Parts: sequence; structure tokens; C-alpha cells
Amino acid sequence: MTGPFTAITQAFVHIFNFSGRSTRSEFWWPYLLFTTIYLVATVFDALTFISLVQQHGQNAILELGAASFASPLIALVIFVPILSLSIRRLHDAGFSGFWLLISFIPIVGWLALFVMYLLPSSGKSGLHGSPKQPALNNPSAPPVTIDAHKRAMQGYALLFEKDKEVTPEMQAARKAEISEYYRSKVLKPAAAV
Repeated sequence: MTGPFTAITQAFVHIFNFSGRSTRSEFWWPYLLFTTIYLVATVFDALTFISLVQQHGQNAILELGAASFASPLIALVIFVPILSLSIRRLHDAGFSGFWLLISFIPIVGWLALFVMYLLPSSGKSGLHGSPKQPALNNPSAPPVTIDAHKRAMQGYALLFEKDKEVTPEMQAARKAEISEYYRSKVLKPAAAV
């Protein structure tokens, strides 16, 4: 199962990718995030609208433009990611992306799509690629070590220190480390030969 941060990251990485597959967790985590953001914006817009009408009367509504509310703008921003996620989710469940057109049938189409989104991944390889296998069930996958995450983060730590000014103490420590490495790894094996 894909975690929430990985799923949301993958949604943004594959924002314009309408082929391939998205597992249930890769679909539902970003969908939950996008829906929550949209609902918060809608509540904010409704409260703004209500307070505007209470303070200035109903004539104030006529002065509002499309950009006066956040929810339509957020809907435009999340439209493409939701569309690509939905198509990839349908592919993973074994359906064509054209099944998304069923959403134009009110209520029945929405319920049918909801059921399709809930279906497990199709185990068949096909036009949209092979199903994603969890690493735990894949015996040919290399084992993940406990310190794999730590080693990955050390690479990022180097990026933060690249512009750091080298002090004389740091330079002396590096020289001592290199000298020790040279003595233990190069000179010692050469003396044994």
C-alpha cells in the first residue's frame, strides 16, 4: 500500500500522465486531499457570500466577478490531476479511461464510477501496463535495509552543506581522515604482498 505522502507526490509527478495505472491508495489519498481543499474553499466562499449579503444587501452580489471566489479557481487547478488520476485508476481496475464519460449521467453514473474506483487492481497485464506488485510479495525484489532511508537522506544533507565555508579545522579533519584511510586500505595491503 502506498502511503499518503508518496501517493500525493506521485499525483503531482504524473499530473499529465493519462496512461498507466494508479492503485487504490495512489488514487484515494490525493482525491481526499483535493476534496478537502475544495470543501474548505467552498465553506470559505459561502461564509464570505453570506457576510457580504448581510452587510451590503443583495445588490452586492451583482458586483462580484468569477475571481471573487476561491472554489472555482481551485476547481480549475485540481481538474487535470483528478482527471488523470481517475483515468489511471480505471485502467488499474481493468476498465478503459472512456468509462469516465459515464459521470455525465447524474447519480447513477457517479455511483457506477465510485464502485469502479473501489474495485481492486486487475491482476492482468495489458494495454495499460502490468499491475504494481508490493515489494513484500515480490521475491525477486532486493531486500530493503533498515538504513536505506538514512543513506538516502545523507545525500540531501550534502546538498545543504555544499555552500558552507571550509574552516581550517574541517580541512585538518578531512586530511586526517584521508591519511588514515590511505594507511589502512592502501599501505597495509601493499605491505602484505
